[in-house]
Amino acid sequence: MTSRKRKLVEEEILRVAAVCFSERGYPATTLEDIATKVGISRVTFYAYFKNKEELLKTIFDRMLTTYQKGLETILATPLSRPEKLRRAVAHQVACLTNDPASVRVFFNEEKNLPSALARQVQEAQKKIETTLEQEIAAGITRGEIVTMNPRLIMYAFVGMCNWLYRWYTPGEAVTPEEIVDTFTQILNSGSVVQPRAPKEAPAADRLSKLEADVEEIKRQLQKVPRSLRPSASR
Repeated sequence: MTSRKRKLVEEEILRVAAVCFSERGYPATTLEDIATKVGISRVTFYAYFKNKEELLKTIFDRMLTTYQKGLETILATPLSRPEKLRRAVAHQVACLTNDPASVRVFFNEEKNLPSALARQVQEAQKKIETTLEQEIAAGITRGEIVTMNPRLIMYAFVGMCNWLYRWYTPGEAVTPEEIVDTFTQILNSGSVVQPRAPKEAPAADRLSKLEADVEEIKRQLQKVPRSLRPSASR
């Protein structure tokens, strides 16, 4: 078997496993269920994965790795904090809508992970939250984000995006692009400092400027040949 064909079979096993785990739950899904749907024997399955637990671990690893790498790339760019947060919203929405079955497994089956892996997942999530909180705090310091508790802003940001797994269905009227636009507008209206409009001058200053403009017009008019002046000024 070529490495390409092996990779395709592995991907199909993982895809089917994610669907089965998301629909039936991890405990209720058997290796026989997965092998049958893939179209392989249980013996053949063991040539790809050691057991059902390894499938669950791989799904979690992929979800975390994809999200972390993308977020780190975004935060490393020399952009303003509001723009980084906008791109982080787009990245998180993409991660949560591209593979809904794996996303549901990630949020619903953490309790079934081996204790060591569960701790790794929790530590990775905490690192992500801390990184986002630090970026928000830096934006507050630079005057780009409103002065509020950066941890609460971070929780609002993460929670708004993560809740997608409960209601988003691919192919429905709401598209990922619309979700990104809406979430970004909510983020901007609630946490990003908007540029201030120029302050209007006091009425007395505006009147003085108007009088000065009128005097200047009169001086310029005096320079115009008398024959060309408006009749009212002759």
